[in-house]
Amino acid sequence: MNSLKKHESVSDKWRYVWGAVAVSCFLMCAFGLYYFLWEFNPLVSDEEMIAHFRAHRSEFEELVRRYREYPRPPDKDHSFWYRKGDTPELMQRAGVARLVRLIPAWFPNPYSVEAAKRFREAITNGTARKLGLFAKYGTLGVYPVSQKSPLIRANTKRYSLITPLRGSIWKTYSHIPEIPRIEDGELLCPLTIVGKGAPLTYYKEINGVPVSQIRKRVLPSLNRFPDQWRDYECVYRQIEPQWFIRMCNGH
Repeated sequence: MNSLKKHESVSDKWRYVWGAVAVSCFLMCAFGLYYFLWEFNPLVSDEEMIAHFRAHRSEFEELVRRYREYPRPPDKDHSFWYRKGDTPELMQRAGVARLVRLIPAWFPNPYSVEAAKRFREAITNGTARKLGLFAKYGTLGVYPVSQKSPLIRANTKRYSLITPLRGSIWKTYSHIPEIPRIEDGELLCPLTIVGKGAPLTYYKEINGVPVSQIRKRVLPSLNRFPDQWRDYECVYRQIEPQWFIRMCNGH
């Protein structure tokens, strides 16, 4: 009888141990799955991108200069600007695949109503297109040459990939022609003229003029996915006053 009770006691003890092990394993797997899907960022680290930028800063600056100053008459194709002269060799040395014009455009004195009015007028009368002002004053995305990552599948590129929950994600460099204001962890975009009473999140009036000002999150690190990352949102990390790392999702 005592032997039977002792056997049952040992069995109960092992059931408890194995139950605890099973619960621990489940929690660890659940946490690992959560981290992999929502937190883990397999893209190239900020530190690697910053080191690459600093090693090739002069090439980056020269490429931006060439892009912005390239003649862009409205009646001619200027899409192959990067083939001129030694620009292909310069891009290869810098490890840059392409430069892409992004929004917004930053006319001089971008936080003034006067500049917003000039910008709107330039778009309306066609001056912005004729003079290539979007290329001259637009935000530029500088896309590095993709490399393979040891952390993920051999054919996946480090600067962009497709994830199960985030869709496409990618990291690039971003150049702004003006020094932007950053307040409370947000990059303040240029003022734009809008219709009076427009249903916009950042709508306000300055001296009776209705304007909008988009804001972008600036984070101390992009090595992990940001909290409450909205679909199609781009977040930034500042490298220098006019240079940023930009991480976006296309989900």
